[in-house]
Amino acid sequence: MTIPTPFTGGFPFNQNPFRSRVESQINASKNYYAVAFKPGFPLQASELNEMQEIFYVQNTLNAGVLFSWVGSGTVPWDGCTPYNSNQMIGVATSSKGITAFAQIGWYLIKHTKTNGGLGTWVYNDTVTTVISGFTGAPGTTGYYGIVIKPVTISCTTNIPAGTTQDRTLQDSNNMNIINGPCGADRLKLNIVKFGSTAASGEYVVPIFSAAKNGFTASIYYLNGTSITGISV
Repeated sequence: MTIPTPFTGGFPFNQNPFRSRVESQINASKNYYAVAFKPGFPLQASELNEMQEIFYVQNTLNAGVLFSWVGSGTVPWDGCTPYNSNQMIGVATSSKGITAFAQIGWYLIKHTKTNGGLGTWVYNDTVTTVISGFTGAPGTTGYYGIVIKPVTISCTTNIPAGTTQDRTLQDSNNMNIINGPCGADRLKLNIVKFGSTAASGEYVVPIFSAAKNGFTASIYYLNGTSITGISV
């Protein structure tokens, strides 16, 4: 599995007998951001190692986002901050309006209803349309962003694992053997889609606002930095 930039393979605890699984969990299909211990379940040494690596992953991204946005406004903001300012690409034409795409990369989620305002990074691995043909028509202005759903993933020995279960969370002292008891859960932010609407249990975490001022339709990051605009 390819490790998302700015990281490379070879995390320090990704070897026997330490067996941290973080390197295999920082991807769009998992996006685990916390180890959740429960009474009555054994504590794995690997889980303590994973807590350290999760801390360093989040810390590395927190430092990187400040450098990536130099000269492009204050970051992060309350909502969803892309790791790079060019991760939201706007395509504007006078006939079709503004279309903006969420690019592949890391996004910082800072939202009170999902994690109490604690900043958490998630990885998106697909170029996705966020807004299409925006001209400032009534009912289309407002906030657009990433739609996420908080999920708790539990360890299981079942084959196959359920949609909120993960067999790789079993304990083991060997990276290639999964046969031990279950321990802690994992907290996950699932990327549902990008847009402006959410179903029950999902949350829109805004990246930019779309507005019309006079004869100009524009989209702006929440820190005020312009993405693009057109005359309509």
